[in-house]
Amino acid sequence: MSTEDHVDLFREQVPAADPKLCLADGSPPRGLTAEGWVRTTGWLQFGDQPVSSALMAALLGMLGAMVGAVLLLTTFPVAAGVLVVLVPVLCSAVWGTVITWVRPASSARNIGAKHAEELAPGDVVRLYGSIGPVGQVVEVTFELGVRVVFHGGGHRTWARREVVHVAELLT
Repeated sequence: MSTEDHVDLFREQVPAADPKLCLADGSPPRGLTAEGWVRTTGWLQFGDQPVSSALMAALLGMLGAMVGAVLLLTTFPVAAGVLVVLVPVLCSAVWGTVITWVRPASSARNIGAKHAEELAPGDVVRLYGSIGPVGQVVEVTFELGVRVVFHGGGHRTWARREVVHVAELLT
């Protein structure tokens, strides 16, 4: 800072704004709520690889289509074949539309776990166990438990030794 810069030490300090919750590319996550938490999709994860919720919708659609195809096979064999091919694609497309525009949600994966007393500002954590919405920690205070304030002003209190799942937002 040069000596020519004017600094007013007596003016009222303006509190710093909450850090922006964003993805690795700088864009805001889908499903960001006013309380600062993010709706997430997917609850199945193999190792550190999450399974796409659209794939799960397609598999459930395939199961239903196969049952319907068995019932239609003797009377409408062509319709049974079309059903098996078309329904999984439609289920996946409808699910993709829902999580993108109707009820936006981001995909996330768990990358570890910490005790609540080890949380630090900037951590992205699951709010209710190993699945569900995530929030970015802005402030951690120690009272009777650990009070965690999230981006947007929402907050939770956990016991000091309670295990909290740390997550990473993917989309």
